[in-house]
Amino acid sequence: MIHNRSLLTKEWYMVPFTANCPDCGAQTRSAAVVVGPSSLVGDAGSEPESDILAKPRRTLDAFAVVEALGGQTEHVERSVVNRFHSTFAFVNGQLTSICEHCAENLPPAAIRSAVMNAFVRLGRKRLLVNERLMLFASEVVLTEFRGDTSIEESAMRDPDYALLLICDTESAIGETGIIEMWHSIARDDYAIVVKGHGGREMLRDAFNRDLKDVVATVSDLGLVLTQLHLAQASSPYCALARDLFLEALEHAGYRQAS
Repeated sequence: MIHNRSLLTKEWYMVPFTANCPDCGAQTRSAAVVVGPSSLVGDAGSEPESDILAKPRRTLDAFAVVEALGGQTEHVERSVVNRFHSTFAFVNGQLTSICEHCAENLPPAAIRSAVMNAFVRLGRKRLLVNERLMLFASEVVLTEFRGDTSIEESAMRDPDYALLLICDTESAIGETGIIEMWHSIARDDYAIVVKGHGGREMLRDAFNRDLKDVVATVSDLGLVLTQLHLAQASSPYCALARDLFLEALEHAGYRQAS
């Protein structure tokens, strides 16, 4: 179990399960959140808007059940509670699964085994979908699965990515770095790599279906783009990516400084 860490991820699964409610005694259907191996954990209380370019996070390298989640939770409220309001609620500042009958919270100890068993069973049948939405919380408690746990989400082989753009960037506290934007033609997927001062890799993020998703990710991280460079100056592919990226930024409300 991992205590008192922050969590930043775009690899998480909504796992339905059935368990007995400790309060009303009825068998209830509910759901829990399981995060994937690419998830990043850091110091408790850290915020992406202030330290994404300064403090490296480590990859979780395992699947884990979210047992407790609190602190800065705006992304969680938008991505989880507002979409699944009959399944989750915030109780005393913590995300919790709730009973469908009495609406009381289901404590982790009462549902942990049911969630883990449901995750493995549904994952093997390819019935789980990565939500692929940015999820951030400044305080979490995670229970990891065994090291050999795996699921079959897709049989697709990881494709090659091509580097298109390099963006100079700055955080809210003035830390500088770069964002590399990559694209896979085979998967039609965009990925970004965030690097801090000296080129140290701080974050690697895929699962962006289009450039609007890339812009949303950059915005969620609280980063400001200060300059844009083509990865290959003579490449028409890179030039097209620049034009489309600038268009996506403009549609999102960004403006180029004069």
